[in-house]
Amino acid sequence: MTYQKFSLLFGFSVWFMATLTFSLWGDLFFLVENALLLISFFIGTVPILFFLSQWVFKKYQLTGHQRLESTVFLAIPGMLCDVACLKFHALIFPKLTLEQSVILGAWILWAYVILLLIGVLKSRNNKEVIKQVV
Repeated sequence: MTYQKFSLLFGFSVWFMATLTFSLWGDLFFLVENALLLISFFIGTVPILFFLSQWVFKKYQLTGHQRLESTVFLAIPGMLCDVACLKFHALIFPKLTLEQSVILGAWILWAYVILLLIGVLKSRNNKEVIKQVV
């Protein structure tokens, strides 16, 4: 299986598991009144996405442009499916209040931005990135 197909299937699998988890237990994750828990949840997403993307990169020994392409393929299935999930949030996430659904939407955007940033940063030479920042 090519890394492109694997990335699409793996991205869909991660999306499906996350959607199922938040559909069943989302009200336990998105506690609107607990800012510290929400911040921790958002920050905790970063290392999880880093680990998952690195696993794919290493599994297929991807370098440079391949990493960026793989990351896009990881994100595409979930991004497409989340359009419908958020449109019909009351059906897909019945335990979430409207306010919790808004936080879920923000978290989803956060997760895709982090994933795509990982792909961009890992597709470049680290020395090149450091020079651009400085």
